[in-house]
Parts: sequence; C-alpha cells; structure tokens
Amino acid sequence: MSNEKKPKTAMQRNLVLAQMGVLSALIVVMTFTHVGYITIGALSITLVHIPVIVGACVLGWQLGAALGGVWGVTCMIKAFAMPTAPTDPLFMNPLVSLVPRVLVGIVAGLLFALVLKADKKGLLAAAVAAVAATVCNTALVLSALYLIYGGSKGELLGIQAVSFPGLVKFIVAVFVSNAVFEVIAAVVIAIPAVYALRKVKTRI
Repeated sequence: MSNEKKPKTAMQRNLVLAQMGVLSALIVVMTFTHVGYITIGALSITLVHIPVIVGACVLGWQLGAALGGVWGVTCMIKAFAMPTAPTDPLFMNPLVSLVPRVLVGIVAGLLFALVLKADKKGLLAAAVAAVAATVCNTALVLSALYLIYGGSKGELLGIQAVSFPGLVKFIVAVFVSNAVFEVIAAVVIAIPAVYALRKVKTRI
C-alpha cells in the first residue's frame, strides 16, 4: 500500500503546483491585458477575483490567500505602471489593493469548506463562496478607500476626484453597478470551474 500512495501523493502535489501556476498566470494575464478589468469612466468592474475564488475552493484557503496576494501585487503594479481609470493611482496603496485580495482568498476557501460539509457536490458551496468573496472584496476595498482617502484626507493628498462627498457617490455607484455584475459573473463561472477541477482532483 505504501508503494501505491507515494506516486499518488506526488501526482497530487504536481497537480496542485500546476493549478497554482495556471491560476496565477491567468491572474497576471487578465490584469495586464485589461481582460480582467472593464473600465467605464471612473468605475472599474473586475473579473480577476474569479481565479482567486476558484483556486481557494479547489486548493484551500491558504493557497487561496496566496492567489489573492498575486492579485493584489499585480493590481498595485498595474496602478503604478498602467493606470486606465482616474481612481487607479489609489490602488498603489497595499491597504487598498493587497490586504482585501488576500482576505478574498481566505473567505472563499473557508466558506467553501464549511458549506461543503452539507453539499458534497460542491455546487452550493461554490456559489456561496463566490458571492461572499465578491462582496467581501468590494466592501473591503471601498472601505479602505474611504478610510484612507475620504473627507479632508483625500483633499490633503490632492485626490480631488474622490474626495468627500465625491467618494460617497463613487462608493454608491460601485455597489449599484459593479458589485451586482461581479457577483453574477463569479457565480456563473465559479460553479462549473470548481466542479470540473474537483473532478480532476478526485481522479488522481
């Protein structure tokens, strides 16, 4: 039995490394080719949270956090080198870009594992994780923006476009438009992706 387990363990380890590599590369490509961000005026609808959610569900919250870290770092680099929206420079701050994205991976992974106990196929678990992680990302990023740049703080930093009350209007606009679209996209894509990847995992 021990001789049979060793190759299987190695294959599983290689599968995890391959999936991490593919999902990390997907995050990078989606970020820098603008496929992952749909910019409409000052609003930027993101799709890059989806690989993080999928990875967290399939690989666990620890690797989900790592994928969130990849997302956060690429978001900071994009904000510095390739800004496409008026608010992009604000995302150079790691409290806005990095910390919320790491927490997205943790939330998605932990919730998926929790709901999976009552949902063996993982379909409901993936949906719950997708919704919660997406809302978590939107809420944390917007909260960080408000706390750091809101009111007189934004004006002192020269951030006129999102200073209070402009930032309040921006936050409301994001919740009305971005969050709904991002949640729907995450649920529609994450459910079949998580189901398929978990099938591959169980066959090895």
